[in-house]
Formats: sequence, C-alpha cells, structure tokens
Amino acid sequence: MYLIINEWARRPQEQKGDYFFNGKMYCTIRVMNKIGLEIVSAIVHDLHAFAKAEQGIDYLQVYERSDGLKVFCIDQLSQKMMQSGDYTLEEINEYNYFTILFPDEK
Repeated sequence: MYLIINEWARRPQEQKGDYFFNGKMYCTIRVMNKIGLEIVSAIVHDLHAFAKAEQGIDYLQVYERSDGLKVFCIDQLSQKMMQSGDYTLEEINEYNYFTILFPDEK
C-alpha cells in the first residue's frame, strides 16, 4: 500500500492495464460528503501520477483509509479502446470519464 494523505493508501492493483484516468471525473455525493474535497483531490492527483509512472494502470483502483473505509476509482475507457477506431470522437468525449464511489454504490 502507498500512503497518499491523512491515513489514506492506494491498494496494490490486481493487474496491469492501459487506463490513465484522464477523462472527466465524477464523484458521488456520498464520497464527497464523507471524505471531502481535499482527500478526493489527493486521490485524483495520485491516480494521475501512478498512471503516468506505470504508463497505464488497471481500470479499478482502490483507496483505503486506516479504519478500513474504501473508495473505488473506476475508469471507463482504456487507451487501446480510444485508439481502436471503434469509437467516434464524440463517443470518446462522452464516455471518457472515471468515477469515484464507495463499494456499495452502484
């Protein structure tokens, strides 16, 4: 685990990938109310730094607080998907986003 801020750590990823979390960010209101903008910003900063350092990461990244509270970060489109030609520019603009949510949110 890699500590990012205020007892929050990124869990090891289960597999490699080619996701960069570089689209629009959506965060559920529950996450924002529970952990706040400072932690959400730190998580996003860490996601971008980690993706850049690894030249792509898994679509699912998990952050955990020392008391066991977890948030999921889920990216929608990989680099391969965006470069495949299967999506129009409009579709890429629409679907290139990532979401930060609690595990029990669907």
